[in-house]
Amino acid sequence: MRHLLFSLLVLASLNLFSQESITLTVSAKNNKGMILSGIEARFLNASLVADVQNKEKLIYTKVPKGYYEISISAEGYATMIWRGQVDKSQDVVVSLESSYLKLDEVVVNSDKKETALLNSATSITTLNARQIRDMRIWEIGDLSGFAPNLYIANSGDNRNISGIRGMVTTSYDQSVATYIDGVAQFNLDTYIPQLNEIESIDIIRGAQGTFYGRNAMGGVINITTKKPGNSKQINAGVQFGNHGQKRINASLNTPLFKNKLFLGISALHDARRGFYTNTVLSNDFDKQQQTMLNAQLRYFLGKQWSVQADLKRYFATNEGAFPLVNDLEALFKQPYTLSQNLSAPMKDNSSNGSLVIKHKGKKTDFTLQHSRQSNYRYYENTLDADFSPADIVGVFNNYGKDFNKVNVIANELRFNSVKNTENTPIEWSAGIYQFIQKSPTKQATVFGKDAGLFGVPDKNFSIISINKGTNNGLAAYGHLSYKITEQLTINGGMRIDRENRKLTIGSEYEKQPNPAFPMMSDTTGKTSYGAFSPKLGIQYKSTTNQIWYVSFSRGFRSGGLTGISSDPSQIPLSAYKPEYSNMFEAGLKGQDKQKLIRYAVAIFYNNVRDIQTPLLLLPDAVTIIQNAGKMNTFGFESEIEMLLTKGLSLQYNGGITHAKYSTLGAVSNGNQVDYSGNKQVFTPSSTNYLSAQYQKMFGKQAWMIRMEYNHTGSQFFDLANKIQQKGYGLVNFRTGIRTQQFDISVWGRNLTGKKYINYAYDFGAAHLGNPRMIGVGLGWRL
Repeated sequence: MRHLLFSLLVLASLNLFSQESITLTVSAKNNKGMILSGIEARFLNASLVADVQNKEKLIYTKVPKGYYEISISAEGYATMIWRGQVDKSQDVVVSLESSYLKLDEVVVNSDKKETALLNSATSITTLNARQIRDMRIWEIGDLSGFAPNLYIANSGDNRNISGIRGMVTTSYDQSVATYIDGVAQFNLDTYIPQLNEIESIDIIRGAQGTFYGRNAMGGVINITTKKPGNSKQINAGVQFGNHGQKRINASLNTPLFKNKLFLGISALHDARRGFYTNTVLSNDFDKQQQTMLNAQLRYFLGKQWSVQADLKRYFATNEGAFPLVNDLEALFKQPYTLSQNLSAPMKDNSSNGSLVIKHKGKKTDFTLQHSRQSNYRYYENTLDADFSPADIVGVFNNYGKDFNKVNVIANELRFNSVKNTENTPIEWSAGIYQFIQKSPTKQATVFGKDAGLFGVPDKNFSIISINKGTNNGLAAYGHLSYKITEQLTINGGMRIDRENRKLTIGSEYEKQPNPAFPMMSDTTGKTSYGAFSPKLGIQYKSTTNQIWYVSFSRGFRSGGLTGISSDPSQIPLSAYKPEYSNMFEAGLKGQDKQKLIRYAVAIFYNNVRDIQTPLLLLPDAVTIIQNAGKMNTFGFESEIEMLLTKGLSLQYNGGITHAKYSTLGAVSNGNQVDYSGNKQVFTPSSTNYLSAQYQKMFGKQAWMIRMEYNHTGSQFFDLANKIQQKGYGLVNFRTGIRTQQFDISVWGRNLTGKKYINYAYDFGAAHLGNPRMIGVGLGWRL
């Protein structure tokens, strides 16, 4: 790696002496011709930072010749994209309309590059920084239902499972990939749920295996944080709410060496009391606090080379990670009340670091990314695994940092063609990806004095399961878009993945105070598999503001080996194959000429084979996976956003999913069961999101009020389709005043106090979604 960096630096130094001196000045004015202050500009196809930034203009010096697309925005004005060829020094002066009168020209992060929404032939729902603020999006789970057919939930431990169009699973390798600043959150072990200083969020629906590879068979959630530049920015905020809610955030973006080196630092602390009361121990069961730190360094070597280093740290303590109730009737009759005899705080520490090197060439750009992720998650003492007042069984895994600490190293090298004009006929991308993952776990199933209630003949003993896993993979991919005419484009690509898994297992018996002794000596299993992920599509641009598209894409969820548990009927080291989805989609999206209405519709059909069914074994809390069948899903999606009148906007995002197993066999209570014809789990029959927002200016102060209705259709949580939550709706609210330096807001979530099952296990334990939350916020910026 050091030799590679040295070579890149040498190449960069040579480029510095060959640049032609071109100066690009960017400014904006309103519809009255007045120059706007505080504008922001982002190059979509280059990494450039303004050398001079004052109140009225941005000046870029030594700009390489070429075609550029620049997203230009200002507070209170609709974002627009400037497109043009830069061959000599010039002034770019754009006219921005009030956001009360025009919709933003949307930029999306699709196919690992930024582009205009109407240039992307796939289903994407996007949020910019202003929308994230207005909607009070604090964590990834808050996105559930906002995009059509998107459902996100967790069992109380903040490790979200995400499903799109029926592509969902409760296992650690998810069906929807989550990326933060281009780095995949490898699986649930390395997942960071909180959001802070976010620039944009893109929810890409449909199989994305060609560009994103493993575990993107349902889609991708792409999260991009704000980047530091030449302007110094300081932000701070505090939020207070019921249930002891406290949320404090702060950030600093500043140049260290003007035009060369930039620093960004942000911090977040989120804490609240528990929603649930434990009647046995008489305490707030799920009291928790989360802290997140993020540091960025950006270094520019001229205008063609850039280096960015990023480090994210996440620390969480959850006093009750599994607020579960076995009796579904009691769950609603005595809401947010449970009875567990054991309390085990969960510690969750994650680290996510990356180094990205980019070069913009005359014909080819390339990006090199190196990332490292780690997670250390454990329970401080024994966790209640029977979710009852009796001392039947628990789980213990606090064996030190040699165990239960996951480490992932990943590298990606990507090449992209340079877009020379707006109508460049051929665009291509190619890359290679490599990773290695190590995940040693040691976990004890602790049988207490009441173990006989589960039919266990002994008591006060433990069975310790040890699993040491290593996973490595290599992939290569390529994609090509060809413009047959100015209106008609065909695109296609493919990706080949190869993964190797190795798992060493062992088990011990322990009856304190006697030392543990082996029940099974270390045994090793290995498996390998490959995946082929093609993509093919046709895109027709009927007008400058409307496109039609038809596409086929394939995705896969990685295979593996089953671990060892205390259940002797479950054979360890059994290999399971990857799960594959074949997605067919047709869609239309566009906007009117006045930019008052934006719309998108899509229909899809998905054939899924080699479905992996995860079985949670109790009391171990170990997931066993097997390939068990096939599934077909189809549905419809629609999105519309409109400005009804000055300052008043309306948005609707809705979807229908019909996901049913054509064949499915599973084991229940030791018996083979046929679940063919049953519906997919964690898949609402529909999602409907409706919002209305009104904004008004009072001098330089902006006031807004927003109401949201988020309806989730009927869904099942178990393969037998016996645990069902019927359709329900949540009402959210936010109002606030924003000045040049301060924000004051009042917000509410689930205002009607709706009680609903958010997550349930197939053995019957479930927990409710969050109760009514009301709070106030204060923000400050410089």
